[in-house]
Amino acid sequence: MGIAAYVLIKLKPGTAGEALKALRKFSEISEAHMVTGIYDVIVNVKVKDLKELGELVAEKVHDTEGVSSTVTCIVVA
Repeated sequence: MGIAAYVLIKLKPGTAGEALKALRKFSEISEAHMVTGIYDVIVNVKVKDLKELGELVAEKVHDTEGVSSTVTCIVVA
């Protein structure tokens, strides 16, 4: 079945273009969009389990140049 989630991302000023390009390269991220509001980017994630979700966010997204913080919202319905 797998897990779907949205990750809301805040970026450091001046890094949006490169950060978005880097995030779109991760196979677990099916969509990545720049948005208005308190977050800069929202990504749609599809992974097999919570462990993979945690690894993606903690090890890949947070290591992406320009990412300053995230909020992960797991889809429940």
